[in-house]
Amino acid sequence: MADSSWGTGWPTCDRSKIVTVVRYDGLRLPIHRDLADLVSLLMDLTELMGYDIRPDWTWGYACRPIANTSIPSNHSWGTAVDVNAPANPRRPRGMPMITNIPRRVVDLWKAHGFRWGGEFSWPDPMHFEFMGTVAQARATVTRLRAWLAGAPAPPAPVGRPVLPGVEFPGVVGLNDRGEAVKTWQRLLRARGYAIAVDGVFGYATNHVVVDWQRKHHPPLDVDGAAGPATWHSLQFGR
Repeated sequence: MADSSWGTGWPTCDRSKIVTVVRYDGLRLPIHRDLADLVSLLMDLTELMGYDIRPDWTWGYACRPIANTSIPSNHSWGTAVDVNAPANPRRPRGMPMITNIPRRVVDLWKAHGFRWGGEFSWPDPMHFEFMGTVAQARATVTRLRAWLAGAPAPPAPVGRPVLPGVEFPGVVGLNDRGEAVKTWQRLLRARGYAIAVDGVFGYATNHVVVDWQRKHHPPLDVDGAAGPATWHSLQFGR
């Protein structure tokens, strides 16, 4: 069950505390308003880790008990998410689990306060439920945002690069390393993103590339690929 700070669950659900998270891929996820930011960030990171979240297979708030019981489901508080349900079905107690969710994704959600249904005695691998308080959820969002990036700086005037004299270093992407990655990171920092210049194109770097692409789509594709079009847009602010 959810902590009391989330309000009431089934059978006296408080629908006034539910908001709809709308993602770029069309997913409309009803969730508790105080968990919406954390779930949005974790979904972004999940996809950056290579696991695609299907909009038509992913569910949130539902005013109901746990199936076949009279125990309130965490879904009735809006503090649980079912991810890609048909590919990760709930199984009877003692039956082997069926899941395509990578362990690295499970560890990500668990590290940020969620319990995973795949570890229940009756496996429910689609299911992630937040186990902390409202205050803990807010604090987790603050820490996660600080780790990922700050807000981008205002665009430079058109025609004036933010890194004068720096040539395009080549295309880089997730898990790449080296001097080319450092050049990209310097450009991202010049745009106001709070990332380390460590030469490692990890999830934090990928996240801010995607953030810039979303803010400048179109013409940029939102694919996380650090290529010529994204370089030009970052340099000239368009």
